[in-house]
Amino acid sequence: MMRSRPRLLLAGALLLCAGWLNDTAPGLAQILGTPGHAGIRRCGTDDVDAARSGCANDAGAAPRNISDPVPGPAGTWRLLRTPSSADGHETVSVVQTADVSRSDVEFAGLMLHCGQTQPQVMVVLVRPLPPRTHPQVTVTAGGASTVFTASVVPPGALVLLPPEATALATGPWQAASELAVVVKDDSTVIRGAVSLSGLGTALETLRSNCPPR
Repeated sequence: MMRSRPRLLLAGALLLCAGWLNDTAPGLAQILGTPGHAGIRRCGTDDVDAARSGCANDAGAAPRNISDPVPGPAGTWRLLRTPSSADGHETVSVVQTADVSRSDVEFAGLMLHCGQTQPQVMVVLVRPLPPRTHPQVTVTAGGASTVFTASVVPPGALVLLPPEATALATGPWQAASELAVVVKDDSTVIRGAVSLSGLGTALETLRSNCPPR
């Protein structure tokens, strides 16, 4: 049990330090459909204190990340808002941390992000994959497995699934209790599991908080 606690903190730090969603202009910003801002400090995976307080930019501004439980019967999903000082828009996501007892240490959790037209599904890793690679991601929920060719979002800790994953998240996954994930590239296999409890409520909350496009 004691060994799982650092892994939980590590996953929480990575997810809560989502300010680096805006840190890789234009690469990540273009993929996510959000404005890039190069002045945001990138959070380290060991920056647990920063994760708890919110990640400030290099100029010492106020904490930028706001994390709240999703209201209603949404399990342990959390709503993340990351304001961009560039234009005032927010990067908004809902995140679910890994079941650390059933996940590799490199697997941090699952993120659903406000895209241009619909939510985007991303696997969050602790150890980044090489940029511009396309790992194979197998997801299993309710006994049904699907294999996706995914994209690695620079700097590499986010693995973006194609739109077909959004169709699953807005449909069959909501009847399942858990999502099992296997990420494979040329030299890496990372396995993880996340609870899908409250996914429907989490998606409703995400949509109601997505900034206008």
